[in-house]
Amino acid sequence: MSRFLRLMFFLAGMSGFLGSAIANENVDGWWNQLGLHDLNGGPVTAKGKWIVVVFISPECPVANASIPVLNSLAREFAPVGVDFVGVYADPTLKVSALRQHASDYRLGFPTVDDRNQRLVHLTGATYTPETFVFSHEGALLYRGRIDDRVSDFSSGRPAATHEDLHEVLRALAAEKELPFSRRPGFGCTIPEAIKR
Repeated sequence: MSRFLRLMFFLAGMSGFLGSAIANENVDGWWNQLGLHDLNGGPVTAKGKWIVVVFISPECPVANASIPVLNSLAREFAPVGVDFVGVYADPTLKVSALRQHASDYRLGFPTVDDRNQRLVHLTGATYTPETFVFSHEGALLYRGRIDDRVSDFSSGRPAATHEDLHEVLRALAAEKELPFSRRPGFGCTIPEAIKR
């Protein structure tokens, strides 16, 4: 199935989650209906007006180099209702390695254990650090890169010339029209789970 069709099924499925949320006043948004868990098995909730989902990996230098930017953005936009969630989706890694990575890099936002690749399949994510911005209601508003500091493994800029994710979040916070809905990015391919 193509990535486009997977994304269409994902967005169509969100309407079912929304119906459940409307019918049950105790349910806070589509995200919390997904039943996602952190690296310790606890629930990962998101109650903000917007949810930034970013796929990360201990073994991806591009993703690791982006963590300070992500931490900074999470701090900057939390007061206006933006929740960041990191997603570990490499099925070959042990949870102990993921916990160590989250600690070593001092991640400033919750993380999801997606080694079963449920979110990978729902979103169609293909690389780390691919980023998705959703509304509280589940609409996909942006997909792509964080910025343009790295375009391939052989080159990189000391500072970004285009801070794509920052621009999107700033527009949302100001209730302005989004400058773009997608920006292709670069990173490390997410390994596929071995089907048994």
